Amino acid sequence: MRRLKRKAAPNTTASNAAVSAATISDVPNPIVCDILSRLPLNSIFTCKRVSKAWRDLILDPHFERLHLSRSPLSLFFFRNGDIYNIYNSNSASSHFEIFQLHDPPVLEHYNASLKFKTEVYFSGMHIEASCNGLILLSNWSDGRVIVCNPLRAHHFILPKPPKTVKDIRTLGIGFGHSPATDQYKVLRCYYLRHNPSILGFDIYTIGIDDKWRSIGYPGQPRVVLKSQLVFLNGAFHWIGFENQNSQFICYFDIEKERFGSFPLPSHIEITFQYLGVVDNWLYICLLDVQKVWVMKDYGDFSSWTLEWVIEGARLGSARPLKMLKDGTLLMMFNKSSEKDSIKITLASYNPQTRVLKKIKHCGNSLWGASVADVPRFFSPMDALKLQC
Repeated sequence: MRRLKRKAAPNTTASNAAVSAATISDVPNPIVCDILSRLPLNSIFTCKRVSKAWRDLILDPHFERLHLSRSPLSLFFFRNGDIYNIYNSNSASSHFEIFQLHDPPVLEHYNASLKFKTEVYFSGMHIEASCNGLILLSNWSDGRVIVCNPLRAHHFILPKPPKTVKDIRTLGIGFGHSPATDQYKVLRCYYLRHNPSILGFDIYTIGIDDKWRSIGYPGQPRVVLKSQLVFLNGAFHWIGFENQNSQFICYFDIEKERFGSFPLPSHIEITFQYLGVVDNWLYICLLDVQKVWVMKDYGDFSSWTLEWVIEGARLGSARPLKMLKDGTLLMMFNKSSEKDSIKITLASYNPQTRVLKKIKHCGNSLWGASVADVPRFFSPMDALKLQC
């Protein structure tokens, strides 16, 4: 009787390992990009440390485009580690906190460390503006301005302004980008301390200018209210007025470097609190009574509409952030707290039911400054070859 020879069992462990290794390495880059771009920030940073190949993939402009198309708006806060120590060498304790604002409102939190050189680390550093995921920080101690990318820990220090804080009082600093020229520009508005009736504007083009340039102001309107310079449609915007019956939205076109203005309706009270942008609409949020006026058609004087009236808002002064798909308005509230700090709360407001719902207390900020933007992994400062 013939014996049947039993075939040797294959080494399944070795074969599976080979298949697994081949599967990971052979996945096409576009597919890997597509998968990684759908992850939250913390997971993307974990993947970035897996290998040099994945790191390069995440920093590639193609991944950047995918990530931006899928990323929600985020809130950026800058936390100073030792706010009272002006020359604190432990600058690593200063960091950004990023809250991703999903729809429906589920928050994802990420801390991004950003190290500064000792000589530029001052207690007065705070957020002024943002543009395309880049954050503009200003230093109240000496007027210095820094542009940084929190996700890359890159920062670029602008030259010192021509006029010092002893000579001027800054009214606002804006940060914008011109798609036509692909240039980033910073605009500073101020008045002279010895003659407050004289307004001045300085501008700096990142990667082009070696110093700030002074821009002649046409002189009308003569009064500018202290506020952030809001960027929309290629121009910075702010509020100006001649008297109680003559109010304007002033603007500065960054491509043409030209000033202009259009009037505000007289029924919008001058006691406004905040000028901002929500879903590509200019808005004015009024003081005390939480009314939000929106310019539905940009530049059209008659399109100002009282869009929201938030009743019983006890969380502080309101700032609209974004409209959710169901029509709910996502908002941030700032309220003065102890030791001059600002309590920051995220909430949603349903205009149909008129219900204001608290989502999360985001902590306290000594300066109360924050911006809403979409974080970016690819830094324009790379393309400009700036020394960061």
